[in-house]
Formats: sequence, C-alpha cells, structure tokens
Amino acid sequence: MGGVLIERSNESIIKQYVADFKSRWNIAQEIPLHANEIRSRKKGFAWLGRLSEKEQANFMEDLTNTIVKCPIIIHACVVSRTGYLNRYLQLYGANTWEMMKSAFSIVVERAAKYAELKNGTLMVYFESAGKKEDNLLKQYFNELRSQGHPFDNARANKYSPLSNEDLSVLLRGIDSKQKGNCIMQLADLCLYPVVRGKQQPDNQAFVALKDANLLVDCNLEPNQLNNLGIKYYCFDNT
Repeated sequence: MGGVLIERSNESIIKQYVADFKSRWNIAQEIPLHANEIRSRKKGFAWLGRLSEKEQANFMEDLTNTIVKCPIIIHACVVSRTGYLNRYLQLYGANTWEMMKSAFSIVVERAAKYAELKNGTLMVYFESAGKKEDNLLKQYFNELRSQGHPFDNARANKYSPLSNEDLSVLLRGIDSKQKGNCIMQLADLCLYPVVRGKQQPDNQAFVALKDANLLVDCNLEPNQLNNLGIKYYCFDNT
C-alpha cells in the first residue's frame, strides 16, 4: 500500500502533464491510466498490444518521462503475504491483524513524519474500492489519529513512532477519490515498480523512479531511512 506525496499547489501541474500525455496518444481523458491494463495490454489498453514493438516502446518511454517530471514523492509499505502469515498467524491466530491495516498504518505514519520534516501536514486521499473497504480505511485512519500506531510498543519503538498527539496534529483528514482522478492514476502507475524493486532492483521502471529521486528514500538522510523510508514488511530479516 502506498501513494504519492504532493504539495497541493502542484496538483494542477500534474493534471496538465497527465492530460497532455493522453492527448499525445489519443486516449480519452476519462480513461484511467491503469497500470495493470497497460502492462497486460488488456481492456482499455488492448490497442497498445496491436502497435509495433517500436511504438509500444515509445509509449512506455513517453509514459515514464511523463511520470518522472511530475513533482511527486513516492512512499509505500510493501508486505510479503507469506512472510506476514509465517510471522503472525501462529502467534495471534484469529486475532491476526489484516495486512491492509498494518500497511496502511505504517505508510501513513511515515508519510506524516515526512510532512513534518517539510513543515507541513498531511491530507490522505485513497482510491475508492467500495463502501465496506472505504469505511475500513477511514476507521484505520481515525484510530491512528486518535490512538497512535497499533503495533507492540517494544517492537515499534526502534522506529521512533509518532505519538497519537503528534498524529492528531499532522493528519488533517481522509477522503476517497475515484479511479479517474489523475493523482490516483499516478499513484497506481508508481506503486508496481516499488513492489518489484525489492527483489528486482534492476527493474527498469523502478530504476527510472530512483534515478529521478522520486522515491522518498532518495530524499532522506541515511539515518532517517529506518524510521521514514519505504518499508518492506515481513520479508527476510525486515
């Protein structure tokens, strides 16, 4: 789970970059740039698979160039499903936290720390997935804001977590956006490379994001990475 951090004043710039890209490729503005459909050349992007290899490469290069010039910072918490179950299922049984809650709590708390570094506060927007799912995310947010992180204190203290008092100030609110929102599209495009980057650090898209200093880790001091950086959770020795 993750997203892109932006300054509100830059939203119009990003919207224009995305709109210009769609215009160059004759993509209707209402069609979302959905990463999975682009990679698989299916549904709204089935036409991409009918282009020559050179044209497809041009498309991907243009898409990458559009992303890397956007004023964004990418943050995420990537959870190993197998590692999570191996670590917690036997220990907690039926009380095992949902991976989504763990990932959400980690990435929002770290994003709040980053906002604090920049003398800002954080408003959280997420892609709507349905009433039940949306309400869960809002519940996780409200609990984080009022109670602090949900993890064992002895384990969590090494990451210098924010207190609920700090979070109540830094976290302004939460709301949903539809898939067609340009910032949601950008977040969707950026997260898959971050997921792949753990075990495939030479992934072309991941390298492009890293070289453009768009990953939050690229904007932190070495001693800040453990507490504020992208979290790969429940992988070996992490």
